[in-house]
Amino acid sequence: MHSLRYLTCISVLFLFNPKAMLAAIESHLQLRANIYLVKFGYPPKLLAIDDTTAYSSLESLGIKDGEQILTSERPGGSAPTFNFSSDQSTSSPSIAATASEDSGITTTTQATSTGIGRSGSASTVSSVSSTPGGGGFGSHPVVQSSGPLSAFQARAHPGNAFGGISAVDSSPKPKPHPATPPPVVSSNSVDAVRVRDQGLLVVREVKDDNSCLFNAIAYTLDPSMKNNIQGLRQIVAQAIEDDPDAYTDVILGRPRKEYCDWIRRENSWGGAIELAIFSKHYNIEIDSIDVSTNRVDRFGEGQYNQRALVMYSGIHYDALAITPGLDIPIECDQTQFDANSEDIVTAGVQLSTILKKAHKYTDLATFTLRCSICQVGLKGEKDAQQHAQQTLHTTL
Repeated sequence: MHSLRYLTCISVLFLFNPKAMLAAIESHLQLRANIYLVKFGYPPKLLAIDDTTAYSSLESLGIKDGEQILTSERPGGSAPTFNFSSDQSTSSPSIAATASEDSGITTTTQATSTGIGRSGSASTVSSVSSTPGGGGFGSHPVVQSSGPLSAFQARAHPGNAFGGISAVDSSPKPKPHPATPPPVVSSNSVDAVRVRDQGLLVVREVKDDNSCLFNAIAYTLDPSMKNNIQGLRQIVAQAIEDDPDAYTDVILGRPRKEYCDWIRRENSWGGAIELAIFSKHYNIEIDSIDVSTNRVDRFGEGQYNQRALVMYSGIHYDALAITPGLDIPIECDQTQFDANSEDIVTAGVQLSTILKKAHKYTDLATFTLRCSICQVGLKGEKDAQQHAQQTLHTTL
């Protein structure tokens, strides 16, 4: 299932393959798909479709379940996303019918709202289909757009975990053997997971002061900024100001200047946008592990030689570190690791599983908050995001 946002319309699309996506763009948006670019991921990657991949599954092309897909007007002279050897316009009755049947398009007039919760500075929220936000994000991609912008929320068709049947390669894919869970170590209520030949992976809790993400970044990436959290906020604001094409008002959920002023405030929460910026600024992959789902959101994946990890528990971020022993001073912590080794990530997910079983996370759908500014009671992430969007009150 794919949630389509174009201006103020939201639609639910069941897209099996890129050809169905092409049909949906032409049929539903009343746009010729050959004049538009389609991008996905973070940083946004151009989706190139030709005869050999037209009927591949979306997952085989790297489009994950829950991924946001962005379209923007194609600059003159650049190659289109859809490049077939012959004119295969989906405007023809046969293909348009396929789009109607396979895509399952339904429309609601509800406008897309943009959240500003601690879980993410700008998360697209839809009543039709939503993707867990936060240090997750997924992530909320940044797109360079020179024209009208639309976005799809990617979700695999319920009948096929791989996003539909592929006419190119229908052979069953071998399932990777799961890694052996690392051994768990506990002492004085401190849980740890032993990482082969490295030590114990532990959570290093940071202050819960509305700057937890920035505190976690200071701990893992730049201890010199431990007492200069405002400096980290300035890094984010400066990056957004320096790249208006990437960080548009649509992506940020509010005017860029307003967002920059907001993120500089000491009580404003950071999220996916900030993690992506810090990954690029420090030239390191940052992996955020969501306790409630054990999902790993990777920022800067495949771009750097080192990685750092943070743990996201719903409304709070903590740092992850390797220690030689639970009785060793934190000054001996290792917080940056070889990006080519998955051992540390496997251990991080194992540690997340321990925390989840102990319910050491906040259920974003049911938790209650009170706005410290106007004293309004709020329930769940949706209420908190809507209240923040409407009032700009972010102290909860």
